[in-house]
Amino acid sequence: MKQLFSVMALLLLFSCRQSDEVMCTQEYRMLTVSVKDSVSNPVILGSYYLKKVSTGEIIDLANQDPFADSINRIQGQYFICNDGMMGMVSKSGTVFEFHGIKGDKEIVNEPYIIGKDDCHISLLDGKAVIVVNY
Repeated sequence: MKQLFSVMALLLLFSCRQSDEVMCTQEYRMLTVSVKDSVSNPVILGSYYLKKVSTGEIIDLANQDPFADSINRIQGQYFICNDGMMGMVSKSGTVFEFHGIKGDKEIVNEPYIIGKDDCHISLLDGKAVIVVNY
């Protein structure tokens, strides 16, 4: 009987070890930035892109989801990163630049530091709202 108790105690001890697995939510995160004029009206950019500073790589997020992009533009909101880009981002943060063009003129050039955890991307530094005077 004493042996059975010892075996059961060992089984219980080993079954209570914590797992190294991370539980992630099922959400798909997309970071956006708002571009407004000096009186808080949304600014509709002709085009925009994200540039990874360390490599010079240009990322065109407008074409990843044209329907959502068209709705966001009306409100002056633009994608800067999403969970599909986790491979481009380090946990400690990666520097990007958001560029916005209206007509033939670049009116936005803002830096962002984007990081990640085991599940999602996150904004570590950068403006959520950009005010432009053009």
